[in-house]
Amino acid sequence: REVKDHLNYEHRVFNSEEFLKTRAIRDQPFYKKVLETYMFHSFLKARLNRKMDAFARLELSTQSEEDRLDLMFPTPRRLTIEKMASRRLSAERKAGRRMVISMPNLQDIKLPEGPTRNSSLRKVETVVAVRTPSKSITTFKIPEIHFPLMFQCVHSYYTDFFNHLSKAISTLPPENSALLARYFYLRGLVSLMQGKLLNALSDFQNLEKTDLRIFPTDLVRKIVEILPRSERLQADRKPELKRLISRVMEKQREVLKIDDHVKNFELPKTHMQLDDFVKRIQESGIVRDIGTIHRLFDALTVGQQKQIDPETFKDFYNYWKETEAEAQEVNLPPAVIEHLDKNECVYKLSCSVKTSYGVGKIALTQKRLFLLAEGGRPGYVPIAAFRDIEDVKSTTVAFLLLRIPTLRIKTLSKKEVFEANLKTECDLWYLIVKEMWAGKKMAYDHKDPQYIQQALTNVLLMDAVVGALQSSKSIYAASKLSYFDRMKNEVPMMVPKTTSETLKHKINPSAGETFPQAIDVLLYTPGHLDPSERLDNAHPKLWCALNEGKVVVFDASTWSIQQHCFKMGRSKL
Repeated sequence: REVKDHLNYEHRVFNSEEFLKTRAIRDQPFYKKVLETYMFHSFLKARLNRKMDAFARLELSTQSEEDRLDLMFPTPRRLTIEKMASRRLSAERKAGRRMVISMPNLQDIKLPEGPTRNSSLRKVETVVAVRTPSKSITTFKIPEIHFPLMFQCVHSYYTDFFNHLSKAISTLPPENSALLARYFYLRGLVSLMQGKLLNALSDFQNLEKTDLRIFPTDLVRKIVEILPRSERLQADRKPELKRLISRVMEKQREVLKIDDHVKNFELPKTHMQLDDFVKRIQESGIVRDIGTIHRLFDALTVGQQKQIDPETFKDFYNYWKETEAEAQEVNLPPAVIEHLDKNECVYKLSCSVKTSYGVGKIALTQKRLFLLAEGGRPGYVPIAAFRDIEDVKSTTVAFLLLRIPTLRIKTLSKKEVFEANLKTECDLWYLIVKEMWAGKKMAYDHKDPQYIQQALTNVLLMDAVVGALQSSKSIYAASKLSYFDRMKNEVPMMVPKTTSETLKHKINPSAGETFPQAIDVLLYTPGHLDPSERLDNAHPKLWCALNEGKVVVFDASTWSIQQHCFKMGRSKL
């Protein structure tokens, strides 16, 4: 399942190196071999082509609400509080099991014998077994081979084989379509060996009426390609064969149009202009939105020519991935976890700093800032929910002969102002808090949670830019990514009162696309809003038909994406 987290659909790239890092070290040699197999390559192509196969259907049917929200709001990978708690519980259980196993003489204790366990998880039921009728097996005896391998003998053998099959076909009733299909298939192969290509096509065409599952598409296409001109003209005079040829060759043209290659992600080796940089960042899986990547390009090229060298890209990429890996190791104590929502993630932690609430690390989630207190009273200390912030300032306080950079946050619900002596981190945290505050305000005003996710992406990009550049201009460069804060100050977006009162929730069918798409058609199908009344898959849905025949399906009870962008070919709905 985790493979999809390392795929880029636009440029058909799989980041195998990052995928392998998610596997246990002892398992990595096994996975390296798996990644090299033809079967895995076919699996990758099916995922990149968004093929609705058995795996895709299973994944769709077992998706959690969190997975569906991730489709709507693609954000950098972080552990949710729920997963963090689950991981802790799992680790405790493993430790408990190890303790039990290590206790002496447990195997000497005799337990009362119960009924023999089945190897499956089904219940053992003492009911009389009902004999189910077994499927009937038909045996077809092929002509025996008792002749020298000479042309005339082989030719007469194929003729005999063909006649045997024709006799079997003529005696079978039409209802027995599955067996008929097998006979037609065999007779088609025999005709092919005889060089009777039109006879072979006729038999394969009969599979469409009997059992399409065994229709040999590739073989039929190859037969059509090698048909002599005279036989092709004969085939075109027969309506059934003409339709068959047209359909098979049209399918081939569609397959050729599909770009079926899969690239492995590699870091760039040459300088990049804007267009190449956009492609590389999308391939890396860091961010897909073109507008955001343009702002990132401006940030990384501050004070230099508008091109990015391979070393800068590598530093930025490595810093982003290292930060992502470190975030997976964050392990909050239970006393802190109980104060947070299950879907919250810790996106950034400061160094240990002195604050007006005590010494500790400032933590940022998508909803709030809090202090991971250290020392005498360790635990959770709330700082501010982003919706509750009234003002943010970056200033300095005097300490002996020094001026220490300090962040001040004033909230609507508290009289006292929170202060943190963040020193060298102060300017970056000032940008981060202001961007999250502006993003939260935009999300609330427009009833669109997508804004807060975009703000999160912006602040993590700021962090990576500062970490990668390590120069006096890094804070100015990071400020290029303060999109919502700049929008709030430069173009205040007032939402009309009637819109604010009427609008309940805003959705974006183009979420996850590289640029916004026009919506051609909307279709609402009713169902049960109450989960307790909901029958299997009977919740209401909103179907959005986008450009190029794409369709996105929303669950209208939660407004999460139920199915993301399945293709309707070139059709317009």
